[in-house]
Amino acid sequence: MKPIVAYCRSANEPPDEPSAVRSQADAICDYAERRGLTLGCVYADAGVSGVTLDRPALQQLIADCRAGKIGAVITKDPDRLSRDTRQLVALLHIFRTTGVRVEYSTREGQGDRFLESALSAVAELAEARAHS
Repeated sequence: MKPIVAYCRSANEPPDEPSAVRSQADAICDYAERRGLTLGCVYADAGVSGVTLDRPALQQLIADCRAGKIGAVITKDPDRLSRDTRQLVALLHIFRTTGVRVEYSTREGQGDRFLESALSAVAELAEARAHS
């Protein structure tokens, strides 16, 4: 069975305050434990904006997904992956086509497939309009 991993990101990591990335990781570990899941590792981008995909841990996560090393990614919410809708759709597409399930710890019990389907539909509509 391929490992389940966590992805955490925070744009601000002030040195004199508790780490937002560490708090996310702790919350994801609690979420995974409640669901009977074991996390393999945590990919973390501390102090990096969500409007860019140029994040070391995210790029490593994508590479590991493409290499078939990951079974699922748990993150706090879609904004941790990207604050840009097009980028989020692209990331979700990468995960889906590499067979990686995505879960959001703050949306426990909600259908994440609906979010992926809605974002994919928006992306397809935008692409169709661009080619019209």
